[in-house]
Amino acid sequence: MPTSASAPLPPALHPRRDRSRPCPPVRHSAALYLRLPARQIALFRFLLEAWENVAYFTVLDRREALIKVVFSPHMAEALRHVLADIARSVTLEPLPPLPEPVRHD
Repeated sequence: MPTSASAPLPPALHPRRDRSRPCPPVRHSAALYLRLPARQIALFRFLLEAWENVAYFTVLDRREALIKVVFSPHMAEALRHVLADIARSVTLEPLPPLPEPVRHD
């Protein structure tokens, strides 16, 4: 079955990352906020987990279906492609960043 050139590959068909040149360490994760229909949270979880280690999420408010997606800044481009793919099945509404708590490192 041929696929279009712009369609993302499923995780099992992705080429393996070259681990001889590891990414530099990151001190903090990046996050983005989304709203989606509450009845689609389980489907979103299923689809995101299928992409293996791109990001994880937590539900901030289940009634409002407000979620926080957490990811490594190195994975930002991959996450953008994954969310575009997921958006074909789940209605995603990007939200502006919420204020982060003050860190005392």
